[in-house]
Amino acid sequence: MEVELKLALDPADVPRLREAAALAASKPYETAVDGVYLDTPDCEVAGNGMALRVRRAGKRWMQGLKAGHSGTGGLHERHEWEYPQPQARVDLSLFSETPLASLPSAASLHEKLVPAFRVRFDRTHWKVSPDPSTRLEIALDVGEVRSGRKSERLCEVEIELLEGDAQRAFDFAESLLDSVTLRPSAVTKARRGYRLFNRETLKPARAHAPKLDGGMDSRQAARAIVAAALDQLQANEEGLIAGADPEFVHQARVALRRMRSVLRVFRDAVGRERARTWRDELAAATRALGDARDWDVFADETLPAIVAAYGNETVGRSLAQLAGAKRRQARAAARDAIRSRDYAAAILHVSRWLAGNDDGGEPERVSDFAARVLPKRHKGLAEKIERLPQLGIDERHRVRIHAKRLRYAVEGLASVLDAQAAHRFSKRLSDLQDALGRSNDAVTGAKLLESLDPPEAFAGFARGWLASRRDADAAQLKHVAARVAGASGMWD
Repeated sequence: MEVELKLALDPADVPRLREAAALAASKPYETAVDGVYLDTPDCEVAGNGMALRVRRAGKRWMQGLKAGHSGTGGLHERHEWEYPQPQARVDLSLFSETPLASLPSAASLHEKLVPAFRVRFDRTHWKVSPDPSTRLEIALDVGEVRSGRKSERLCEVEIELLEGDAQRAFDFAESLLDSVTLRPSAVTKARRGYRLFNRETLKPARAHAPKLDGGMDSRQAARAIVAAALDQLQANEEGLIAGADPEFVHQARVALRRMRSVLRVFRDAVGRERARTWRDELAAATRALGDARDWDVFADETLPAIVAAYGNETVGRSLAQLAGAKRRQARAAARDAIRSRDYAAAILHVSRWLAGNDDGGEPERVSDFAARVLPKRHKGLAEKIERLPQLGIDERHRVRIHAKRLRYAVEGLASVLDAQAAHRFSKRLSDLQDALGRSNDAVTGAKLLESLDPPEAFAGFARGWLASRRDADAAQLKHVAARVAGASGMWD
């Protein structure tokens, strides 16, 4: 079993990594690595959770197979088989005792294999022993992944556990953060290569509900739901940092909110102090993504709608340019937050917990947890909804947050609830969020517009337009709020 922690590194920070104090006592050695990954044209090997390659490191050839899906929080745990070869060839008979031999076309696989992609990089190794029972290999890989004419730059650090407890890999990663920012990464070299081979583009990743076992306790369920949120977060990081699609910002923000909400709902199972600390550590990134999302919505939806109603394209173009500049600033701040040391440390803290077995609070069966917590939170939300017509804008926004937290809890626990009832209730909560969200977007839009210092005539028109949007859904809001407050039966 190969256990390694993978971390993304900005190429500009390579010199700082080489000079890191945590590596100072170990002598580095360098190797040029050139590997070819093989698969069938329809990716039968990868489709079954494996990666097959032949690689030369220095003058030594090695054929290898990795099997298993992993990567949450940057920790990769996979089965690995390696055999030396005298040249660049693969002898599939050596894998007769591996999952490769179980493929339906195993007998003819050698006839269908083609070079899928090539990975070339310079590797710098350090061997470290933080304590007598632990041996780690630190590898800095800088190079490229190429398939046909398409290529992708590679710059990453791997901390492989050779001997000892996997928690020591997290310890060492945190010590490196004192010298250089490293971001836990779920993306393997093989994943990069297959994206190129299959001509895939990065796409925003939406949330998926984890599969919970009714026999789980609350701590196990908390880990599963947090891991699902972290998977979504990390799946959107690359696109957020390198791309322009605002949906990456939106989905990364959703993932962070889900994670922080789960840590709140499961705080007794996680450990109250620990859960509060992690929520606080992730708050800055959540705010930065929230600001970026607000400007995306304003620039793409709110401002164009106001300008179209106002009918002056000249004023609209001027304000669109100002909003675009603010939007770019907010997006840059969001990228900086995701690349920051504080964010990396927070993800490492959560990932360490996911990989470990340490206890939080007292566990209970997850079904008992759901039956105890969800009705209580529903009751609290229903009481707030009863006063909704009398609530101000800020208080209504807090109701929306409570509804969102309850929806995230219901969706996370859906597999141990009545599926139809959970889906129906989640939809009602979503409708309530949307109704309150439209009002909140109008309030946010007014604040963002004011920061652009628009002409007074336009500002006056916009204030009226936004006020009408803020109040237009009163009847719909009353209806959806009543449907949420009156929901019953799903907790039985």
